[in-house]
Amino acid sequence: MPVPLKQYAPLDVLLGRPSAANFPQHPRRFLAQGDSWFSFGSVNPLATGNMMDGMTFEKDSCVVNCAHPGDVLDHMVDKRREPLFANLLIGRQAWRWDAILLSPGGNDLIDFIRVPQVDGNGQPVPAFLRALLTADERGGAPDRAAAYVSEQGWDTFVQHIVPQFHEFIAMRDTAASQSRDAPIFVHTYDFITPRDAGAGPGVGPWLFPALTDYEVPQALWLPLTRLFLSRLTGLMRSMALPNFHVIDTQGTLVPADLGSQGDDHDWANEIHPNPGGYLKLGAVFAAGIEALMP
Repeated sequence: MPVPLKQYAPLDVLLGRPSAANFPQHPRRFLAQGDSWFSFGSVNPLATGNMMDGMTFEKDSCVVNCAHPGDVLDHMVDKRREPLFANLLIGRQAWRWDAILLSPGGNDLIDFIRVPQVDGNGQPVPAFLRALLTADERGGAPDRAAAYVSEQGWDTFVQHIVPQFHEFIAMRDTAASQSRDAPIFVHTYDFITPRDAGAGPGVGPWLFPALTDYEVPQALWLPLTRLFLSRLTGLMRSMALPNFHVIDTQGTLVPADLGSQGDDHDWANEIHPNPGGYLKLGAVFAAGIEALMP
């Protein structure tokens, strides 16, 4: 019978708190790092949750969850910014982990799409630093999503993010690690609907204002975000990193409707699934992990 995944907070394990007393007894132990799709809660944890909720495995398994809302890859691999994760992976209190679960790249991509046309000093941002083309650069309002993408900017994004994945592998495989060559499992991001649906006062929306500012026709919002997210999936799959496995969860959720606000279908807000959505994603992710674990 499948066993629910047990979650532990990193400080509870590192400090040996009573809440983590059962941690060493689990036959299979995972270490997790990532963004709000993994974290214990974002702005409203009761309304959102995370992908760990409801995950089950054939073997009794637990996860020490170091994820944070809003985290980006270069922060995840920075030992000064993420001392708890670093200590558990390569520090004096490191364990031998059966696998590392990673929720990577979503915030990096969103931040990239949100780069404005003009910087804080009123200077135009060059195309190689932007995800989107201005109206002048694309020649008006084409009817294809790809015509709105700055290919120079995408190349810059790839050059920035690929080394972060390699650094993550290097952390896992350093001499200080007890988890050299442990499998790393990453999920893909399901298709976001740009809409005026934030996660709370002053928190979001994220893509809705960016696509509005760049004058992208609403009819292309879904195709354009699908294009970017599919490219991120393709990028992760193309890197051929050692013992690095991409579990495709894309296409699991029912997208929110254009123009909707708040909770809609499987989404709590513009970029975060609701509890039911996370349960769907977690089930697919867990099944993919189980199929590749010994």
